[in-house]
Amino acid sequence: MADITTPEIIDFPGSPTAVVRAEGLEVAEIAAFMDETFAALTQAIENGDITPAGPAFCRYDTAMVPEETGQLPPLDLEAGFPLVSPLDGPFITGAVRIEPSELPACQLAVTKHTGSYDQLGQAWEQFTQTLVDDGYSLAMPCWEAYDTEPTPDTDPATLVTGLAVPVVRD
Repeated sequence: MADITTPEIIDFPGSPTAVVRAEGLEVAEIAAFMDETFAALTQAIENGDITPAGPAFCRYDTAMVPEETGQLPPLDLEAGFPLVSPLDGPFITGAVRIEPSELPACQLAVTKHTGSYDQLGQAWEQFTQTLVDDGYSLAMPCWEAYDTEPTPDTDPATLVTGLAVPVVRD
């Protein structure tokens, strides 16, 4: 069983974001995408192009429901940072296009997972099943917020990741 906190339902006001988008990304490609994305976003922060208002996140616009093969479908996603105010438009850092987007205002179910990123699939399953059992329908997009910044010296067991999914009471 994954180590998650008791889910809470909040009125999320929404947030402008600075992101790098990917469409049709295979699960095996996510780590490389995240590495390239956050290297470019870190450079944009250092250049003063963006000012984060919270932790890095990854927003999933494709439901992570296994196909008949048991594999996850290719994913459409955005990785970035929430901002205090929206970007005026897209810009390039290195060879990476950073563009404005948002995390939508909604009724949002949230929980925190403590542990390795390898356990996130199990954490998501436990979280979403609890919500369904409690009478909620799940909506999209969902996202993860990386509350603990991973470093080469970080013990994976201490990583804290926020999980968030819009919900509607059935």
